[in-house]
Amino acid sequence: MKYSLLMIAFLAAMPLPAGARDFSSTVSESNEIVHLRPEFKVPDEPGQLFYVQRSPNANSVVYAARLDAKGNFDSRNPVDAFWRKFNIDGSKKNLNFIERMMAYGVRVTAARQGQPVTFTIAALPERRLTLGWDAQHHPQATMTIGSRTVKLAYVYLQVEEGGLMPDVPSLDIVGTDTASGKAIREHLVQK
Repeated sequence: MKYSLLMIAFLAAMPLPAGARDFSSTVSESNEIVHLRPEFKVPDEPGQLFYVQRSPNANSVVYAARLDAKGNFDSRNPVDAFWRKFNIDGSKKNLNFIERMMAYGVRVTAARQGQPVTFTIAALPERRLTLGWDAQHHPQATMTIGSRTVKLAYVYLQVEEGGLMPDVPSLDIVGTDTASGKAIREHLVQK
């Protein structure tokens, strides 16, 4: 308990680095989704929306839709985020407190039954995602990239370890344009 209170106080007092969310962006289009690290296993989970891979190893954070007994999005917790530890044994592991608060945690805007759910990821709160259903009635997460609505497939983070928190000098957001079916890749580089 004492450790938890200390950690909460530390995180509350810690300022965000200047320019931490200041990125330049380029968007490209192709006929199919390109996997930036083809040697990394691609997660395949029930209700999977998208996943995040990081340059240091094949471990992935998976985002999956949670459904209630009626097959609707769970109104209290519609999106689950967890690790798949592919560089060890493929086991599922919950995010820890710091990972949820500072990096991979999900923040949901109040969800109403039968309505699209909007949410953000802790590290990129300015990027809104919408939880909904695709044409085959599979859960999907969409976001706007440029002027396009994109069904998110994965995010790749170029990570530089060291210090208290790892640095992410660049990241790629990859998905499919819901109108054209083309693969869209947004490459973001920290300024």
